[in-house]
Amino acid sequence: MRHEDFLVLRDTWRAKRPELIDLAELNVYRSLGPGFAPIAPSTHAEAPYRCHLAERYLAHLGLDAGLKARTQVSHGVRRSLRALFGWLASRQARIGVPDDVYPVYLQLAVEAGVQVVRYASREGLPVLQECDALLLCEPLKPWGREPGREEVEQVEAWVRAEPGKRVLLVDSAYATPPTPWVLRLMQEELAFVLVSLSKGWLIPDHAGLCITPSRWREDMRAAFAPLPKDERKLRIGYAALTEHAARPAEVRARLIEHASALDALTTRRPELRASTCVGYFATSRCSFDELLEQGVLGVPASVFGGPEALSILSSLPAATAARAT
Repeated sequence: MRHEDFLVLRDTWRAKRPELIDLAELNVYRSLGPGFAPIAPSTHAEAPYRCHLAERYLAHLGLDAGLKARTQVSHGVRRSLRALFGWLASRQARIGVPDDVYPVYLQLAVEAGVQVVRYASREGLPVLQECDALLLCEPLKPWGREPGREEVEQVEAWVRAEPGKRVLLVDSAYATPPTPWVLRLMQEELAFVLVSLSKGWLIPDHAGLCITPSRWREDMRAAFAPLPKDERKLRIGYAALTEHAARPAEVRARLIEHASALDALTTRRPELRASTCVGYFATSRCSFDELLEQGVLGVPASVFGGPEALSILSSLPAATAARAT
């Protein structure tokens, strides 16, 4: 089911059965954003420059300032992926793209004309020998699964076997800071690591970094050079990293609170057959219709590319207007 179609379906059920427990909120910005003050553009002299935003972001993540030479700045993960997919298309690369995480991944890949090897990330890795590049989401949304030791070893061995040809892309937007494995991949120059202000500060499409292996640095300068520069977004991003540096911790605390509430609900309701909430999603082994019979409005897993027999439960408080964006 397409995301847009689900929003219509959700509105229909909310109107038809207002007593349903709504565990179907997918937009973290709409849900949590109103609880935080807007971030005004910074007036600091450094604010309109991407190089200074990169410095501030690396410092915020506790990363070595020397990584700046390997860092490109964009408006966020979508913009970075658009540049990266275009570069991979020019190399006629075959890229493994998960089809059960974020539908925009496949949309961007198709727009770039890159050759795609689709795989279900909840089930593991694609056949790596069929890929010249691989996109991973770490941590894995919405399934709450971490890569196992064997998968980690496979991925690293795959890159090391042909480091001048194979490309590992890691979307780390859902982790602030990135997970220990992703940090190690970054330090050992095994992966392109994408980070963003979107989830930690609840400001999508404003600022993000692509930290690249040194061997691809010049390629990335050329790939990112055409991306537009928006001074207002840069100023807001700079303000986020300086005047609002504590916000990711505050957002994380609220997510933990809401996740605990969802876990308490599913513990009381074992018939929901739900996993522990990771981030703001839990997986239910009930279908969408089965949940409705139990008075719960969930999300068909097919919205994420998963099987119809499963559903996703969100811990996010439901916004008033389900279809607002």
